Amino acid sequence: MTGEDKRQALRAAAQWLARRAGAPDDSALHHAWHQWCVENPTHQWAWQRVEHLQAQLGKLPGDVACQVLNHSPTRLPELNRRALLKGLVLMGGVGGLGWSGYRQAPLWLADQRTTVGERRSLQLADGTRLVLNTSTAVDIEFSAQLRLITLRAGEIQVQTGKDPRPFVVRSAQGDMQALGTRFDVRQLDAGTALSVSEHAVQIRLADGRTQRVNAGQAITFSRREFGTLQAAVPGSEDWIKGYLLVDAWPLHRLLGELSRYRVGYLGCSDEVRNLLLSGAFPLDDIDMALAAVARALPVEMVQRTRYWTRVVKKPE
Repeated sequence: MTGEDKRQALRAAAQWLARRAGAPDDSALHHAWHQWCVENPTHQWAWQRVEHLQAQLGKLPGDVACQVLNHSPTRLPELNRRALLKGLVLMGGVGGLGWSGYRQAPLWLADQRTTVGERRSLQLADGTRLVLNTSTAVDIEFSAQLRLITLRAGEIQVQTGKDPRPFVVRSAQGDMQALGTRFDVRQLDAGTALSVSEHAVQIRLADGRTQRVNAGQAITFSRREFGTLQAAVPGSEDWIKGYLLVDAWPLHRLLGELSRYRVGYLGCSDEVRNLLLSGAFPLDDIDMALAAVARALPVEMVQRTRYWTRVVKKPE
């Protein structure tokens, strides 16, 4: 029973669980499920683990079920837990699995992830250097034919290792194949932003259209179309070093970027949102960054709690 056999069986078991939960009195469905179970020992193995996991989660409050599975010393082996959880969550919630935290499932279930304000650098088996920015989640799949990084959320920088297998980063909008390169990929709400520092990256959309992006270029694309190729913004990869370099940014844009590295609300009033400023702002100490903003502009900070900060016009 190979790892791939287990993954496929767990995926199928999760689907059977969802179908049976949706039609508990369907005798034909029950018979088909029974036939599936007995036709292969791997199917029986997978079904037992699905039932076991459902029983575990059904005893827990929805908002902590996923957290418990990720920290319990008695949790299932990693392959079983991750593959099964992904199958169950993506089926849309079954029994005790209708988590209130469903929208965060990719972060919880990813192979590698970072929390708000955290950055992490990884050296992969092929020599690739992968850096995860704040609130980032990725899945990593290396096979004999392909090296695949699936970006679930956030932002990464990739410097590919020397390996004959194609290296692809997959976002919600398309695939980006590295052509021996260093590049940055950010998952946006409705698109993907790509910036290439070395060599080139080939983007492929679902309909087969491609776009080559060379070193020094950047682009944002959706599932249906490519944006305009532009020059990469100087300092766009400085987040790796722990600071944000800005040149004549409106205040609201700066605060929007800084808020990625801090839990809670960080915003500004309309009367100051378009004030321009330039400089380098630390990402590991947002209070220090805000102090620099207050020195550069006629503004002050209104802080209700440590999780709520608003920048307003300074009284004259």
